[in-house]
Amino acid sequence: MNYFVYNHHDFWKWPAGNVASALDADIVFMWADWPFKDQVDMFKTLGKKVITYEHGFGALSDYYLNKRQPCSDGYLALGKLTKAYLAKAKVPRDRILVTGSPVFDGIKKKDHGFGKKALYVALHWVEDRTEYNNNRFKELREVYPDFEWTVKLNDKTGFDGDNYNTWKNNTEGNIIQDIKDNIHNYDMVFTPRYSTFETIATLAGLPVYVIDEKESYKIDGDPGRMELDYTYLKIGDRLPRQKQRDLSLEVSPRTMPFEKILKWCESVI
Repeated sequence: MNYFVYNHHDFWKWPAGNVASALDADIVFMWADWPFKDQVDMFKTLGKKVITYEHGFGALSDYYLNKRQPCSDGYLALGKLTKAYLAKAKVPRDRILVTGSPVFDGIKKKDHGFGKKALYVALHWVEDRTEYNNNRFKELREVYPDFEWTVKLNDKTGFDGDNYNTWKNNTEGNIIQDIKDNIHNYDMVFTPRYSTFETIATLAGLPVYVIDEKESYKIDGDPGRMELDYTYLKIGDRLPRQKQRDLSLEVSPRTMPFEKILKWCESVI
């Protein structure tokens, strides 16, 4: 069975495609379908199966939350929570496979105790949020001056402060492994919104504080997000106790072998 993979943000960690072109594949794995509907329709007309995989935390909730139109033959979900969101969007349950992901394999959990190395994960959003990131980081440093602060950036993050420590990586480079290798250099994470990075941090045992419960970075028409029981922090308050969440609903603790995924894909009508 020939297959081709459109990787995105380094998230595909199963074996790479075994053909050089999607036109030579029997199965095409895409990181999203609705923005590329014409391309999806072309592949299906050519007799190829199109499977969309969850390319980051909450990515497949878009169909239900933001009224996107599903158009793939099947979907690979990180966990049961995503499967439920897809079902709410009227995707037949037999076209959804919960797979987990190698992205979350091998993450070592560590007790960070009372360390003071704090990481602000600058917002990567659908529009530039440089001013927002500058202001949030300034607030955090002023209100919690005893922490040793670093800003987490990527090549698409808006931020232009100075005199700060940074951790930066490229979204199309080896970003996932870089995160897994270096996450334990820090003791706590502060973020405007929960994402794949924060999932890895939580699995690694770091406390994660979501600092913008009201989502003030949004404007009308911006996408919604999954409603989960995060540990919210109002900047200036004492750091709250971390809420215990069952991450197994968000990310299956067992990653499905790729051979089983391919076999399932063959059976999808």
